[in-house]
Amino acid sequence: MDQPAEILVTNARLLTCEDRTVVDSGAVVVSGDRIAWVGPDALVPAGLRTGATVVDAGGHTVMPGLVDPHMHISFGEAASEEELYLHTPMGYRAIRATVDARRVLLAGVTTSCDPGGPRGIATAVRDAIDVGLIEGPRMAAAGRQMTTQQGIGDTLPAPLGDAPTSMGAIVRSRDEIIQVIRDEVKEGVDMVKVAGSGPGTTEYGAFTLDELRLITSEVHRLDRPTAIHARSRQSIADAVEAGFDWLMHASYMDAATAEKVAERRIPIVPAMTLLVNFLEAGPGWMPQDALDGIKRELDSAVDVLGKAWRNGVSLVAGSESGFAMTPYGEWHTREIELFVDLLGMPHFDALLCMTKHAGSAIPRFGHEVGTLSPGKYADLLVIDGKPDENVKVLGQRNRLLMIMKGGKFVDLSVSVPERIMQSYERTRIYTRGLHRRKS
Repeated sequence: MDQPAEILVTNARLLTCEDRTVVDSGAVVVSGDRIAWVGPDALVPAGLRTGATVVDAGGHTVMPGLVDPHMHISFGEAASEEELYLHTPMGYRAIRATVDARRVLLAGVTTSCDPGGPRGIATAVRDAIDVGLIEGPRMAAAGRQMTTQQGIGDTLPAPLGDAPTSMGAIVRSRDEIIQVIRDEVKEGVDMVKVAGSGPGTTEYGAFTLDELRLITSEVHRLDRPTAIHARSRQSIADAVEAGFDWLMHASYMDAATAEKVAERRIPIVPAMTLLVNFLEAGPGWMPQDALDGIKRELDSAVDVLGKAWRNGVSLVAGSESGFAMTPYGEWHTREIELFVDLLGMPHFDALLCMTKHAGSAIPRFGHEVGTLSPGKYADLLVIDGKPDENVKVLGQRNRLLMIMKGGKFVDLSVSVPERIMQSYERTRIYTRGLHRRKS
């Protein structure tokens, strides 16, 4: 079916997400892939109304497409480090990711960012979406996460090092730091991601402050932003001093660092969804001691980030989709629910964390997404419900009545195949216990 050149979405309960305004009888005019006009239905200019294809929103909420700034399209819903780092041929990972990208789009996410994964996959998916080969949210993409032996990018046994199929690139010197940055920029990344802390560490960082300053200096010289996985206190403090553009997690941030984050307007992506999902799944899915550590981190994050938000720190809602605990298409909006339930945010404020604030934070698209504003991409959702009053309606797929991305309607009737795992995608365990001799 041919796509209309001009579309008038009318009879809408309109949330532009530029602020907390609700327009009860609103309209949006779409021209090509951009928004041409937004406002009260009665004030649509006659010249824009004439000849446009009219879409009646039926009084439902019309809002911007969602922006998920922390989604790993290449991870394939991994349940173990071995699955993430070693298993599955790279070609199959990329093909699998194209299907997963559509799952994400069908959840109402029209723009996303993949902050690190196995070499070349996210950028390839990004480019295929850009030229229309596949359907998915428009993407910004990082490459492999730069790491030391103390970062999350290197958690395999030492003899294996950084496997070429893994998400991490180990750097052992200043020269290697520079080389990895230049390699990634040459390969077309939109941002450079650093694994600034390791699993379970609450205090120290994976890099020295001097090394982090070298990273931001070189990345910024090459006109790219920097993001850092930083859960531990020192990694967060050093990342702020080094001038990182984006902090991920910040679970153990101290009060002095939080003040600097607010002053320098550095957005934080907490990604608490993964922690909460682990705890919700319970001991049948993870050892109890690991769950205890996750609970300690979540408790710290709720305390630290709640105070930080109330003191002016910008929080951005990313889902951490891509793990077995956060399958694609299912958990993208849970983070804003947690902002409400755990941090005490009003619903509309939480909604802005996945629209306006997320749009302005991600690289590549900047201020072209996240709000319904003239000149921005025509990314629209029609929702049966009022997400500004209850963000949980966004997680109910039957309430998502229409998705438009870049002025084009997404066909909600075309389903995505159910996931069938190949044998080589799984961790290969000989047995699940000892076969004891009976006396």
